[in-house]
Amino acid sequence: MKSGNVLSVGEVIRDRITELGISQTELAVRVGEHFQTISAIINGKREVTIPLSVGIDEALGLPAGTIALAQTKYRVEKEVAERKSESMREKRHNILEKIKANGGFWSYQGIPDSLDDDEVIEAALVHLDLEDLPLLLGVWSKAHIKRVWKERLVSQGRRMNVLNYILAVKMFGINNPDKYISRYANL
Repeated sequence: MKSGNVLSVGEVIRDRITELGISQTELAVRVGEHFQTISAIINGKREVTIPLSVGIDEALGLPAGTIALAQTKYRVEKEVAERKSESMREKRHNILEKIKANGGFWSYQGIPDSLDDDEVIEAALVHLDLEDLPLLLGVWSKAHIKRVWKERLVSQGRRMNVLNYILAVKMFGINNPDKYISRYANL
């Protein structure tokens, strides 16, 4: 139920009733609310109203506003995560469009939906212009991109030598690309 580093309201309440050694039923009695309402809040199936959050704060000996603030922080972090995820999907789609425009996916009708991240990274490294490659860093970590490069392109040996040399120097900042590539290539 965590969203990033912020606890959900249910986790805050569950942790506090455990500390106090009371049950959900006891909390419901203290707050004057039905047990099912408290259970639904703790299980993330219902949000807390401001009046109920004040009552829960009092019943659990928490500073006024603790539950309401926990709920707000959780909702905000969840929204940020959803927007980031949507942005990542858009960036990934833009990369796919550029790959297609540069001659990738020529054997497909349109852009295949079933490509995993490693396949997209490989296609981008092969088909995108060097100045477009930083777009990958908006979606994947440099370490992930480098792993895919080593596994899928460097491992092909001489067939991809020129491209691998350019990527080693320009994309990954490798000082001695010949030595590096020969170490990972299946020659």
